[in-house]
Amino acid sequence: MIEYDEGIHIKGTDLWFDSTKKARFSFLSNGNVRGFVPHEKVIATSTTLKLAGKKVKNSVVLACPFNHPFSLGKVQVELIPAGYVLGSSQIVIDLDGKRIIYTGDFKLRHSETAEPPQVKRCDIVIMKCTYGLPRYVFPPHQSVINSLIDFIDESLSTGVTPILLVNALGKSQDIAKLLGEKGYKLSLHRSIYNAVKIYEEFGIAFANYESFRPNKIEGKVVLVPPYLRGSELIDKIAKKRIGVVMGWAVDKEFAKSVYRADKAFPLSNHADYDELLQFVEIARPKELYLVQGFSVEFARTLQKRGINAKPLEKPSQLKLI
Repeated sequence: MIEYDEGIHIKGTDLWFDSTKKARFSFLSNGNVRGFVPHEKVIATSTTLKLAGKKVKNSVVLACPFNHPFSLGKVQVELIPAGYVLGSSQIVIDLDGKRIIYTGDFKLRHSETAEPPQVKRCDIVIMKCTYGLPRYVFPPHQSVINSLIDFIDESLSTGVTPILLVNALGKSQDIAKLLGEKGYKLSLHRSIYNAVKIYEEFGIAFANYESFRPNKIEGKVVLVPPYLRGSELIDKIAKKRIGVVMGWAVDKEFAKSVYRADKAFPLSNHADYDELLQFVEIARPKELYLVQGFSVEFARTLQKRGINAKPLEKPSQLKLI
């Protein structure tokens, strides 16, 4: 029923999920899917389509609200919130008496900006499992936020600019909303700033922020994407402390050494190991297919629990499941 080749395809239909090769019809789970290319037709939430920008240029787009089932030929389709970034969704497919759910990136923990996630019972789950190892259990959210605020306060009190390396979409908006509402003045890299503006179009309020200007950062918290570490933009800031904000910061030394940061903060928009298990326990699928991250290792964990789980390795030829 499921084909995998640079994306996931429901056999006997035109529908693919997050496909990185051109297809007739692809679901796009969120505005942050890497390698997603324009397709003939794309289905997603209106927020995701807006955030995706050039990724859906020249595609015929079908904007779908959450929790409104509709038919695509013989397939019944519904989008439900994934909790990853604003507008991110899972797709629920009812076909030939079976319910199939593709999660895309998801998170069950609270988000400052994304819609609360939903989990539905189903027959088949195709799950992204970025953090599919037991060591990737994130510490309590508030304790990490408290550490982050201490880092910012210590920096500002000594006349040093705190720079946070944080992904441009999702986590950066969560942090910008939280810090702005606490009264911190924020200077946002244009990629983060532009996404904030789109979030505002969809009803999420922010405060105390402006687009990054190198000569106007005194007393401000600077948010930039991690890839800019080592760039002239950051190197020119004389007095600075750098914090890296990502899930991989559970391995603090790894995150600090790779990004040469002064501090690492384990915050993520992805489900951690415990949340992956929680999702499976709630959905109770008869079959489970795993993609990305530690899919092989997580499949073994589930198999030991008596769950019919298989990784979908990237194939050299088309794999039929």
